[in-house]
Amino acid sequence: MSQTNAIILRIKADRAKEFERLFKKHQYQNWQKHHAKGGMLAASLTRVAYGVEEEDAKQGGYVNYIVFAKLTNQRAHDAHDNDPDFRAWDEMAEQFQTEGPSVWGGRTILEIG
Repeated sequence: MSQTNAIILRIKADRAKEFERLFKKHQYQNWQKHHAKGGMLAASLTRVAYGVEEEDAKQGGYVNYIVFAKLTNQRAHDAHDNDPDFRAWDEMAEQFQTEGPSVWGGRTILEIG
């Protein structure tokens, strides 16, 4: 089976639109590259509209984003994370975050679709 990764980013609310624009310009292109190479099966960026941190986000002045990435295996994950384009984007993205991301990942057990 594949590997699934979920990352929660907490982005300063007053910089959310700029973050989205730069994500599309930098990281989306990197996703396209890794998808074309076959290692990245799917990925998405979702602006969270509701959830357990909804009130915290309002009070903290941030917006939550979910980054979902489905890769063929750990080697594909490492290829993405060690890509200089990703490293440059990751460093750039830090300025938008109120704190470090929450990151989870592992071997996919079941899936549909």
